[in-house]
Amino acid sequence: GIYGAYTLGANNVANSVGVFVKAGMVSSTTAAIIGGLSIGLGVLTFSKRVMMTVGKKITNLSDFAALIAVLGQDLTVHIFTWVGVPVSTSQAIVGAVMGVGFVRSSKSLNLKVLANIGLGWLSTPTSSLIIALILLKLHSLLF
Repeated sequence: GIYGAYTLGANNVANSVGVFVKAGMVSSTTAAIIGGLSIGLGVLTFSKRVMMTVGKKITNLSDFAALIAVLGQDLTVHIFTWVGVPVSTSQAIVGAVMGVGFVRSSKSLNLKVLANIGLGWLSTPTSSLIIALILLKLHSLLF
């Protein structure tokens, strides 16, 4: 848990607030503080459904298997952070949970849940692109 929070902060907070630092809007320290506080707020308000999907719906995890999955995610994200590559912690944990599920049997994986997650991964960049494009166009029309 603590190592996972560290790697999340090291990689994903930079993804979210790095653009503001590059634009000169805030310092890297201020951005890190804002990002860290925002992650804390997100955990307290909206993370339960995602936790249930990853922790229970992909496959049944023993306590030890859950620990191994989190460690696999954390090490993967940490390695990519060392080399400066932004990666998805969501993809890392889902891959790790699938890995421990495969140890038991590929039949232990809920393919419907994995298909929904895969659709989310495919639609997220496309949706973000379209929304950002629309917002920038609206801004240029209004201002």
